Amino acid sequence: MSRPALQAGHRPVIGLLTDFGLSDPYVGQLKAVLASLAPDAAIVDITHGVPPHNILAGAFFLDASLPWMPPGAVVAAVIDPGVGTARRVVCIEADDRLVLVPDNGLASLVLSRGRIDAAWVCAVPEAASATFHGRDVFVPLAAALAGGQHPNTLGSPIDPGTLAVLPGIAPRHGQGVISAVVLHADRFGNIILSLDIERWRDILDAAPRLGLCSPVRRTVRRVSAYAGLAPGEVGLVAGSQGYFELAMNRISAAETLGLASGDEIAFSLDREE
Repeated sequence: MSRPALQAGHRPVIGLLTDFGLSDPYVGQLKAVLASLAPDAAIVDITHGVPPHNILAGAFFLDASLPWMPPGAVVAAVIDPGVGTARRVVCIEADDRLVLVPDNGLASLVLSRGRIDAAWVCAVPEAASATFHGRDVFVPLAAALAGGQHPNTLGSPIDPGTLAVLPGIAPRHGQGVISAVVLHADRFGNIILSLDIERWRDILDAAPRLGLCSPVRRTVRRVSAYAGLAPGEVGLVAGSQGYFELAMNRISAAETLGLASGDEIAFSLDREE
């Protein structure tokens, strides 16, 4: 198996996705290491604003952003509350990109879509700080991969089916009700659900009426754009990130409905609530 590669003449690309924020020097230290080890690489800051320790939100950001990285790109995704423990550092090949993650469920959504072609467990150097594997483990590995090294030289192959998966995030459908989980509430207050558009569009489009029945009761209208909603109305939108969203027109649906990342919701498909 050959490693994914950028087209000839293109700069290597390394994406960074963390919960480190920008008020501490941590992101700067990641980039300083990359400036030394991969000076020719283009660095893409996917985000450093994942809520601290929120693996579910990080899994969503990774899954939604990975298709927009160029083929051959390397992504270091570090939301790692178990840093320094026995949790594995893994490299996955997905959609012709390579992704380095702690094996804590961060790859759950990429795995659920059947997009992982191969996986490797990588060694952690003894000299690495037990509290900052992002700097001491993940970005050096990313630099090596971006420089052309195959994952086989950095780790041992593993079955992707052994990767950790976050429990309870798969949607459920039965008796006229769909249950899902809130993956993320964005800065506009749109509530992004664990309902993959490709898998759930036909079912939701065929519903005569939609009603949010848990944890609050609210009529929901299926619309194609935020602006199609009347003031105060809640809509279900096929969002740009590949998942359905609960949204309102210029109002925060998250605040109105009191929903946040990790909350469970349920829809009735055949009656108004």
